[in-house]
Amino acid sequence: MDGPLSTLLSYSNAILLVLGLAGLAYISFRAAYGTDVGRITGIPEPGHAVAFYGHLNSKALGSDHPTALQEYSVKNGWPLVQVRFGQRRVVVLNTFAAAQHFIIRNAGATIDRPLFWTFHKFVSNTQGATIGTSPWDASCKRKRTAIGAYMTRPAIQRNAPLIDIEALGLVEGIFKASLDDNNNPSVEVDPRLFFQRASLNFVLMLCYASRFPNIDDPLLHEILATGKTVSTFRSTNNNMADYVPLLRYLPNARTAMAKEVTKKRDVWLEALLERVRKAVAAGKPVSCIASSLIKEKGSEKLTEAEIRSINVGLVSGGSDTIATTGLGGLGFLASKEGQAIQQKAYDEIMKVYATAEEAWENCVLEENVEYVVALVREMLRYYCAIQLLPPRKTCKPFEWQGAQIPAGVTVYMNAQAINHDKTAYGPDAHIFRPERWLDPSSPYQVGLPYHYSYGAGSRACTAVALSNRILYCYFVRLIVSFRFTASADAPPTLDYIGFNENPQAATVVPKTFRVNVEERRPREELVRNFEGSRKATSHLVFT
Repeated sequence: MDGPLSTLLSYSNAILLVLGLAGLAYISFRAAYGTDVGRITGIPEPGHAVAFYGHLNSKALGSDHPTALQEYSVKNGWPLVQVRFGQRRVVVLNTFAAAQHFIIRNAGATIDRPLFWTFHKFVSNTQGATIGTSPWDASCKRKRTAIGAYMTRPAIQRNAPLIDIEALGLVEGIFKASLDDNNNPSVEVDPRLFFQRASLNFVLMLCYASRFPNIDDPLLHEILATGKTVSTFRSTNNNMADYVPLLRYLPNARTAMAKEVTKKRDVWLEALLERVRKAVAAGKPVSCIASSLIKEKGSEKLTEAEIRSINVGLVSGGSDTIATTGLGGLGFLASKEGQAIQQKAYDEIMKVYATAEEAWENCVLEENVEYVVALVREMLRYYCAIQLLPPRKTCKPFEWQGAQIPAGVTVYMNAQAINHDKTAYGPDAHIFRPERWLDPSSPYQVGLPYHYSYGAGSRACTAVALSNRILYCYFVRLIVSFRFTASADAPPTLDYIGFNENPQAATVVPKTFRVNVEERRPREELVRNFEGSRKATSHLVFT
């Protein structure tokens, strides 16, 4: 075909080709540099972002994201920063004041949670998202209300026997591990597994009335290993498909691993829940969250999925954080720097209680030793278990120092940076010092929430008071029973950054260390305490 018509068709084809190429270029550009929310004017952004990945590259943040973001904040005086995690626009809060503004003052605007490809589609696919990772909706509200009833101070008092039995297991386990063939405490002890078992056992007892009496139980080790793996699926630097959509269509080892670990976890979670179901059906007396929720009737009754979600959230969350904080604290107390603090804590306990036996019994019911309360608070501040807390998602706009924060932004609280913010805690924020909480004349008076290890605001951890009581009881009993010193061959890492075994995981697991154990009291007193707790808690586990 010749003539004007042929020429017109050629032009049309050329235009279509150009438009097609332009469209392809635009789509490619959006995939490489676009974000779900546009750049926020007035909030600083570090350099070194690259195509597709944004700041998720080794030059920008390296392998330790909380520390890199903390360093950006300190070096540049930035209370918060914005970064590009693939196609997700993220704001990271690095100071106490910034966190208070976003999370406390604008609690209603930061109540939501974002969804992530790996964790929500695969890891949470069968048991449901935990309370802490669920988007804010009617179901999440019901779950928080239900679990809140078990976290009140009266409920904590009722559950004191659960604290008693696990504090007994922790102290007695460490003591027995320290004994040599002549029954003398001369063997150095790695306390990690004892803290992990105690913390896991507590939430298993609370949720399912089950526990592991034997520290060598293979299932105990499997559950702990599973929890350690699951933690990596909540981190910002292990799951690139969460942020770079193109990677979801390629072979992905992380996705395969998520499916495998979820399948393993489902087996023992289902076994625990089924054990409770059978006991309830048979009319056996069993007291735990699962049985209460199963027996609940009326409009407040939760669905099966919601019951599973509550239990898996407590098991995965509570067991990690208490153990990490406890291990960080014990490591410091055992060190040369911690000996004076350890001795002062012992002296203050004995000022409040006439005998070590009285302290042992009463610490499950009260927190009357102010120095130990301060010690626990400092452990939580200094050795935070989750350094980048589970993110929030803004659900309505608000303002930060003239900058307009839009809806839909992912917000991370960098608890590591916030908890060591010198503008809030003073120039010695990098030092472990419980006395900071007992000095009313200090110009650095940090009120609630004191630190960000539990989060804060509308989606703060529901178990704050319970976790504080558990840690308080653990350390009263450990300190009145023993004097700890660090192993010369395997000492603890005291630095709040360096003590983390794997900075690429969401939850900190402290590096292994060993301690020497010296009995403070005559052994017969210790044995009497053990036997008293054993007798008081013998009714707890159902068969």
